[in-house]
Amino acid sequence: MTAKELLAAAAAAGCTAGLCPFEAIAEGLLPCRAASRLPQTPQTVLCVLFPYRFAGEKPQNLSRYAAVPDYHTVAGAVLEEIARSLRESDPTGVYEAFMDNSPLPEVRVAVAAGLGVRGDNGLFYSHEYGSFVFIGAIVTDRAVGATAHPPVSCPHCGACASVCPTAALSAAGVDRARCLSAITQKKGELTTEQAAALCHAGSAWGCDICQEICPLNRQATVAPHPCFTAYRPTLTIDDLEDLHDKAYGWRGRAVVERNLRLLENFQECGKNSCQNT
Repeated sequence: MTAKELLAAAAAAGCTAGLCPFEAIAEGLLPCRAASRLPQTPQTVLCVLFPYRFAGEKPQNLSRYAAVPDYHTVAGAVLEEIARSLRESDPTGVYEAFMDNSPLPEVRVAVAAGLGVRGDNGLFYSHEYGSFVFIGAIVTDRAVGATAHPPVSCPHCGACASVCPTAALSAAGVDRARCLSAITQKKGELTTEQAAALCHAGSAWGCDICQEICPLNRQATVAPHPCFTAYRPTLTIDDLEDLHDKAYGWRGRAVVERNLRLLENFQECGKNSCQNT
């Protein structure tokens, strides 16, 4: 198996991809059960990108990634198909696919594969698609080398920190506990401060504020992968009747419904209504 063949398999599935040696990210592996699926002698990581940004207006009350079908299911199926095709081409090789539930530090993998840069907000920015991409990976025991690294980097302009509604971004890094996206996914009651941040941002799930302002997204190509056949720009209570194939479905109805009720009360009664109900 050659680097060209690995990249061609991803391209045949409509994906941009890059390669990095496993040793480049080996020291940053994450503890999870999926680590048991890694090849006994991992050599190369095929990093596969799935852009999900649609043209037109951004979603009204949820992150762009949650406005499309659950990437674990649809993008994961494409990634598994790529891995299957590689196994058929190279029956003696090992090709294990990882999508989100992965021991691999995905941003580091994508950067090491020459596909983009890590922003000050901790997110990965593809040279082609900006930050609105899901990252998949296929680990193989075949050593094939790495792809080139274009000389592009985060401009460190401070734009993302300047618009963060919860001051989660600073020179010290990202305070994930303060991140609005994390707050919208938090179980139980929110503090008054957290509820207010959610209401003023108008978010029932996730947060794209730092991404929308980033200069690396201004000229990014808008071309969602074909696996994302649907796009729901607004989340409503009725949508919670069926959580199948939704990116927020793993958290359960209660958390998302709480957020929607907070937004509903805020819109009806004003800023003093940002309280748990």
